[in-house]
Parts: sequence; C-alpha cells; structure tokens
Amino acid sequence: MSHKIFVQDKETIRIFPLGGIGNVTKNMYLYEHRMDGVLQSMIIVDCGIGFPDEVMYGVDLVIPDISYLNDKKDKILGLFLTHGHDDHIGALPYVLPKLPSFPIYGTKLTAGFAEKKVKEFGINARIKVLPFSENITVGPFTITPVHVTHSIPDAANFVIETPVGTFYHGSDFKFDLTPPDNFPSELGKIAAAGEKGVMCLLSDSLGSERSGYTLTERIIEDTIEEEMRKCGGKFLFATQSSNISRIQQAINVALRHHRKVAFVGRSMDQNSEVARKLGYLQIPDGALVYDKQLLRLADNQLCIIVAGSQGQADSALARIARGEHKFVKLREHDVVVLSADPIPGNENAVHSLVDTLTEVGARVSYSEIMEDLHVSGHGSQQDLRLMLSLTKPKFILPIGGTYRHMIAYRNLAADMGHDRDSVLIPQEGDVLEFSQNSKPRIVQKIETEEVMIDGFGVGDVGEVVLRDRKTLAKEGIVVIVVPIEKSSGRITASPDIISRGFVYMKDSRHIVDRAKQIVNQELRFKKGAKFDWLFIRRNIEEKVGKYLYKETGRSPLIVPVVVEV
Repeated sequence: MSHKIFVQDKETIRIFPLGGIGNVTKNMYLYEHRMDGVLQSMIIVDCGIGFPDEVMYGVDLVIPDISYLNDKKDKILGLFLTHGHDDHIGALPYVLPKLPSFPIYGTKLTAGFAEKKVKEFGINARIKVLPFSENITVGPFTITPVHVTHSIPDAANFVIETPVGTFYHGSDFKFDLTPPDNFPSELGKIAAAGEKGVMCLLSDSLGSERSGYTLTERIIEDTIEEEMRKCGGKFLFATQSSNISRIQQAINVALRHHRKVAFVGRSMDQNSEVARKLGYLQIPDGALVYDKQLLRLADNQLCIIVAGSQGQADSALARIARGEHKFVKLREHDVVVLSADPIPGNENAVHSLVDTLTEVGARVSYSEIMEDLHVSGHGSQQDLRLMLSLTKPKFILPIGGTYRHMIAYRNLAADMGHDRDSVLIPQEGDVLEFSQNSKPRIVQKIETEEVMIDGFGVGDVGEVVLRDRKTLAKEGIVVIVVPIEKSSGRITASPDIISRGFVYMKDSRHIVDRAKQIVNQELRFKKGAKFDWLFIRRNIEEKVGKYLYKETGRSPLIVPVVVEV
C-alpha cells in the first residue's frame, strides 16, 4: 500500500488577509517569507477601517484583528499603502501603537494623508514617500509602485517580487483613459510585469458584476456645470473628502461661475489642506473663503464643498440640514448635490438626509434621480479583463469585494480561459502558501475577530456588549434596585423597579407590582435577612424576564443592582 508523502518546499511565500476578503473595507494583507516553514520576515499592505453594520449599536469603526502579529512583531519589515482612502489607511492610528516602529511607504498624496491621520492622534510614524519612478527592496521583497486611476489621485498597485515569484497587488483600480489629472494608469508597467511572469494577481473585484468599462471621472464636471448654472442661491457640493479629483472639478466649475469656494466639515477641511500643500488641489488664494466670510457673501457667490455625503448624523452637511451650522444656513433657492453613492447598508441614512434637506426647501440632486453625479472608482468587467490580459497570472486572488463579487470574478476569469481552480476564494484568516514547485494551498487558519472602536475604546466592545445594546434598542431596560445596609449586608426595604424604553409605568402598575412580588419571593424577603447576591441575581433575571415576556411579548434587559444605604 503506497502513501503520498508531502515534501515541504524550502522557500515559500504566505499571503493572507486580516481584512479585505469577503468584505469591501478593512483592507490589510500580510506577505510572509518562510524558509523550511519558519517565518523569516513579512511586509504588510494597507491598514484600513471597516464600518459597523446595523446590529453594531454604538460602534464607530471596525479595524483588522492584528493579534496574530503579537509574537511576530520583530519580523515586520515595512507597511505599504496603496492609496489614501480610509478603508486602506484609516486603522493606522489604532494599529501602530500596538506594533514596533517600522517604515511606512506610500506615494506622495497617500503619505500626506497618512501622516496627517497619525499626527492627529499624537503618533510619530516613519512615513516615507515612494515615488512611482522608484522601487524599494526590503529583505527578500522588492516592491514597485504602479500608478492606477481610482477615485483619488496617486493610487498605486504594487508589483511585489519575491524569491518564489512575482505577486501583483491590484488593489482598487479602474482604467480611466482620460482622468481629470491627466495621469492615466501605467499600462506599460503592468504589461512589463506580465511579460516577466506573475505568479498571482490579487485583483480588485468590486465591479465584477458590472458590464463594460467604468466611466471616466471627467463626466462629473459637465453635470456639476449644469447644476450650478441653474442654481440661483448657494451651491453645496457633497462628496467623499478624499475624492480630490472630484473636488477639483467642483472648484473648476465654481471659478467659471465667479463663485467663492469654502470647505466645510472637519475631514473636508483637513484633506483639502493636505492636497493643496502637496499640489494636488489647485485654487487661487483669493477664491477661498472661511467661516464668517460666508455670512457676508451673497448666496449666488458661494460654492460650499461639504463633508457628509453618506448621511453621517454628526457631519457638517447633516448639521446644516438641521439648521445647526454656525455659518451655513439653507434657503429655498439653494442647491445641494450629493456626488457619492451610499455605502451598502447606509442607504437609510442618506435618504433621511435628503428628506431633511428637502424639507428646508433646498433642491437636492443625487444619483438615484440623476445620472452622471457619481462614477465608481472600481473597474468593471472590461477593466478586470484588461488587467488579466496584461498580467497573465498563473493564479488569481479576487480581493476588495464580497463573496458574490469574488465568485463573479471567478466566472469572468473562466470565460477568458483561466482554470476555475486557479481563482482562489479564501475566507478571512485563511493562509495561502505559494512556492516555485507546488500549487498554492491553504496551510493554516488564523482566527480573527471583529475589533470594534467605540469612542476612544479599542476592542473593548464584544459580542456580549453588542447583544445588550441590541436588547436596549429594541426591548428597553428594567432596573431592579435592592437596598441593603452597608455595614451588615442585610436587606433594608422592598425593591424598587425602574423602566426605560419598555412600558409606560403609570399605565402598567399591575405588571410592576407583580414583578416586585417575584423579586420579593426570590429574596425570601425578611427584614434583616442575609442573602447570596450572585445566585439571587441570576434567578431574578430569569424569572422576572419570563414573566415580562409572558405579559408583554417583550424581553427587556433586566439589571438587578444593589444600593448600599
């Protein structure tokens, strides 16, 4: 009887995501170099945030789980950033304090955004500019940046040369042949990598369900022109604060219409400042106005570029809509243009914002009712086919999309003649190992969790907290207060019951009275009696909870507490 013996390749590269696989955000990828299975060194590509879903009550952000790195920190040679969107750089302030100092590389604008972000948190990071004209070697990795068009200038893909082969890290891209900054994708560089041989293409897959090519960003300027021409009042333009090319187009139109430009909103103000200092945003000094100057200018002299296109409740645009902004007051003749599609799951917030703006009397234009207000920064099927044709990869790893996008990408690649098995569909935490002599395979599963940011807390919100918050939001809370004597630990009086978000107490006295009876039974109420609080608390939660559900069909969060008197 024969047995198949697996021989470990001497030198391997392992690639695995700590975020960015199976979801659109929270991008972070590790590239490990190993000898005889032993980790020698690694690089990281991107370090982005994700956004909470509808059941993550009170959670602000989600970041990659880097616990895998805890005992491998000394192996990190560097971090490479593909571009300046928050889902690729936004987790830096939360992740860097947990890691040793190492160089962080990005193109000029990307490095500028990253530096601004970490300095805001008081973090000194070794951020270095990696020009498109250069490459850099760190340990066994040689990284060459390739310019690609996206919805932000200076976006890069990376050609990563390793001892076992070349990997093309094709994060967010499209092939816009007429971009606003006149700097199209470096197709020749991509083709050169393909001619030399690409072992694996990691490719943006978000647009894999859309036919054709993604439209050029340039068409947006014509739409802005038409909207501003019809505007007799203030013109408010809302888009992502990092979408510098689109902001520049709004500025161009404003100048042609002799309007002054104002940046409103913290992120918009910060990003525009960085882009202007680095030369990516062109605006004459006399055309820019601030704060109180907005109140002195006629409405038809203003173009306000504002943050909050996703309907965030605390954004500048939301505060303007509610009449809470100090310097911007909406009137009936004003126009608001939302030049961004809602992030999946964020549609309700955007629709609510549109409703509020409309109630004020402003005319609101957004992508659901008007074409050419927004174009994607992600390549559609023809863009993806072109990338496959240029890189000629042996293997393909779709990234930056949900699993349906990854499967659609596999089908697209198969239609082009690629073996379906050559399109790898891992789960988050799956470790793919590549070598010169063997097919890639999953060799390990890294357990990862959702690391949630709640205010200033990092990772201190877990499933139990989320469950309680969900119960609070949907069912309300019932607090059962038991007074005890501080010195003796004895019960001094009958319990009190307080409710919020559950039932109106005055109309439900019979429910409250019966709940008190149940509590008293559990306390075996006798004045001066001692009791085992932890044991009694569990019984109170269970029995009062069952009674309240039977009476009301609701299951509030029940919190028995002791008050020392």
